Amino acid sequence: MASPKRDNARAARILVDAALFGDRKACETHKITDRTLRNYRAALDSDTELSALYAQLSSLVTTQTWAGELNSTLTTLIRKLGGMTQELPGSTAENIGAVTGAIKVLSEIAITREVLGHGEVSDAGDGQPDQSNPEAGGADSTA
Repeated sequence: MASPKRDNARAARILVDAALFGDRKACETHKITDRTLRNYRAALDSDTELSALYAQLSSLVTTQTWAGELNSTLTTLIRKLGGMTQELPGSTAENIGAVTGAIKVLSEIAITREVLGHGEVSDAGDGQPDQSNPEAGGADSTA
């Protein structure tokens, strides 16, 4: 007797949940056994439909988790950091170290954004796509 056909959309969702929240939580939430989860993982190698659904959903979920707030959060932090460095009195060694540290932090943020493919922050921190970043769906994009 043939086994029932797997619901690949559901399996992909469960696999993404397992990646985000752990196997135990995913199994409890979706009321499946650990063995079923292992079978879904094994099927990723041979089932192109499941693999494609998993990749698409995984990308969507991980992007939504943090990218939706990335610009506004970074803009807020950059403004706060800028204000803090402007309020530093004089050129003491401690203050110079603080400004140098701020520059390092901003440089690391810029590198991280570049690696993640999010370009420069050019908006008002409103969480909307950057106007100067066509890849982010801004007004200058050509479709």
